[in-house]
Amino acid sequence: MDYSLRGTGTEMSMQFVIEGAVRDFTPIKQFRQTYELPETFGVNQFEPKDFTGLGSIENAGAELNILRAALLEAIRAPRPLSAWMTEVTDLATLFRSKLLQINPVVHLKEIEIDFATAGMHDMLQALIYDLIRARASRQTPQPFEAIYANWLHSSIKLSQTVHLYPYAEREVWEINLLTHVYGRFGLQVRLRDGVVYAYDPALACPAMGFMATLLSDIAAAIYQAG
Repeated sequence: MDYSLRGTGTEMSMQFVIEGAVRDFTPIKQFRQTYELPETFGVNQFEPKDFTGLGSIENAGAELNILRAALLEAIRAPRPLSAWMTEVTDLATLFRSKLLQINPVVHLKEIEIDFATAGMHDMLQALIYDLIRARASRQTPQPFEAIYANWLHSSIKLSQTVHLYPYAEREVWEINLLTHVYGRFGLQVRLRDGVVYAYDPALACPAMGFMATLLSDIAAAIYQAG
């Protein structure tokens, strides 16, 4: 069965579900301009990240393309929808294997590889569950973007650490960091007259864009082969 896929899944929405409600986020550059804040204002000011020993995909373009090609090649053969639950586990295992092969270039820690593998498995499992649900109820499956957003939003956590930030005269903001599966991505800022949100992925995983695109490509291949 051929399911169409709308969009690429790589554009990051400026809305996130925080504590059960959809919140609008302002990009950090615009947020700074609005409140006349210094360029240093952002997630790194409140909870700096230690980059010592961290991996990088900056020089791994060729290796990542090989990884992507191997995963898509494994999906090309048509198969019954009922077989996909096992196939998802196999795909995640293949992803881990290929990631280990290119690790001399990207230098990830084993726990980071395991975390990325588990994330891919959970996301693709959600995709297959939705396809099974749609088939059983004779409905149209959700677009990839909706499933990806639900998966991403389900991982969001609000830090319990409150950072106090003096602003203007006689006002002190209360700031909490927000994280999701890719790391720190924004700020919850409690002003004197309300709460606002800033989107700042400066310290998020550098592979966030690659993983979103890869998962979108895998989803498209599954829709085609399923």
